[in-house]
Amino acid sequence: MATSWRDSRVLVGKLLHQTHEAGLHTPIICVGRPSPGDPDILPVPPNGPPVVLGAGLEPGMVESLVSLVAAEIRDIESIVTHCGGIPRIPEPPLNYALAFGRRLPIEQRLALARIDGQAVTRNRFESVSQLFVDGIGLLEAYDDAMVSSTAAEAHPSISTLRQLTVRWPGFADGVRMLHRLGLLSDEEIEIGSVRLQVKEVTEALLCRQSPNDDGDQVVLVIAIEDRQGRVGRWTCILRSELQERGISSMAIATAVPVAAAVECVTRQQLRGPIHPGKAALADVAAIALEQLRRSRIAVLAERASGLLETSTILGAGHAKTKDTTRGERTSKPGTADLP
Repeated sequence: MATSWRDSRVLVGKLLHQTHEAGLHTPIICVGRPSPGDPDILPVPPNGPPVVLGAGLEPGMVESLVSLVAAEIRDIESIVTHCGGIPRIPEPPLNYALAFGRRLPIEQRLALARIDGQAVTRNRFESVSQLFVDGIGLLEAYDDAMVSSTAAEAHPSISTLRQLTVRWPGFADGVRMLHRLGLLSDEEIEIGSVRLQVKEVTEALLCRQSPNDDGDQVVLVIAIEDRQGRVGRWTCILRSELQERGISSMAIATAVPVAAAVECVTRQQLRGPIHPGKAALADVAAIALEQLRRSRIAVLAERASGLLETSTILGAGHAKTKDTTRGERTSKPGTADLP
């Protein structure tokens, strides 16, 4: 179900009821996931059909990558992830275009993080920091994607665990200004014979259903530090090779982890609710990355440094780039050049 939890909640409930009544063991895979504190999280019985709540890029792939890193490297003190789909060229006024899904990611809600062993809550778009990515430039990032089960339960030995979303600079400021002006309120206004919420009108004016001709790109960054102060970083830029056919980078980066999650759930014969960060899905990232590296649907530019240079999953020896002179894929040892 490649849609938000809000839109898929009712359908998931119906499918669960039908599969239970029919005695079927049919996996249900959701790209969307319950928001932190959502009172309507479905009470899926532990021995019932497997329901993956968050199996796309973020959540899903990101949590799986964290699980893989945590399994390979001992004594990790901090893991901070950055993830986001952005236009290759910023597009005013928000420097963003909707490459996947149906709604702009501008809802004002609480974000979660674990810092120094404590689960903390902060307002989305408020804790903005800067991130420089070779080949792209300066981006902004803010706590956004962590779910309550990850903050409270996943990898308890890791003192600091954060999931940040990346955008071109100016996005967070623009969203905050819209909120301060009341342009994202639930208040209804009358337009002709139709009553609409103010936020619906604003979103309709700002929403661009697809990036410009330059397309979009997905940025993934994992930064770690161990208890001896040693650091490591893995950066991956994914760009669709099918942009001319209307398939965005964001769609590919979401769909491939979903396929990997389906493979894991069916192979391991899992049951009950499966939230992001669960150890059972730790091999989703390995499967998804291998599929992407071997495929012709996307180009991955990867670079690993420090502690992550020796990671069997994220090490730079896995990096594949495109030889533009001959149009062939090559696998280069060491560090791949980012575009």
